[in-house]
Amino acid sequence: MMPPLQGICTRECNIENEIIVPDLDSIPDRMKWQIASKLASTLPVFYDIAFRREIGERYDEIERDVWIEIGRQARDLAVSYQLPVGNADQIADALHVVSTVFFGPEFRGEKLVVNKERTTIMKTRCPFLLRELEICKPTDIFFLKCMAFEISAVESMNPEYTLRFVRSMCMGDKTCELKIITKKAVEKEDGL
Repeated sequence: MMPPLQGICTRECNIENEIIVPDLDSIPDRMKWQIASKLASTLPVFYDIAFRREIGERYDEIERDVWIEIGRQARDLAVSYQLPVGNADQIADALHVVSTVFFGPEFRGEKLVVNKERTTIMKTRCPFLLRELEICKPTDIFFLKCMAFEISAVESMNPEYTLRFVRSMCMGDKTCELKIITKKAVEKEDGL
């Protein structure tokens, strides 16, 4: 059962038995965005609850492909709005814009620019984790989804870069730590 979108819908539409049917324009754009983004960050929890029972462990594999494709859409947004993605710092900024547009303004965090080839993102708040906590007990269901999305988004915006997870809130860490780095630097680190 879906929880109500509490604290969002506040307009009274029945005044003294007169039914007022508001049109879409009567809802402020910011309110529409809040409602849509809260629903967008709630859907993965409901899909997981509904389908994992039926599909079992294969669900993660199937859903990973969906999140990879959502990540690929980051490139379209970056190109359409001319978001710079030439180095790790710019990719981190573009990833924040894309994530906020796709999933809402509840992300919080900061970035640490190491150099042009490497930037670290520290996330301290995530809308997906917030929705999961509202609906059910915390699990690690978002790690694979997030990893698929974030890596795909970074690599689609600039194929010379990738992303590495260092820490993850949905795996029990206090923050998410994501490292945007060139693929060449990864090869050096891995000794390839």
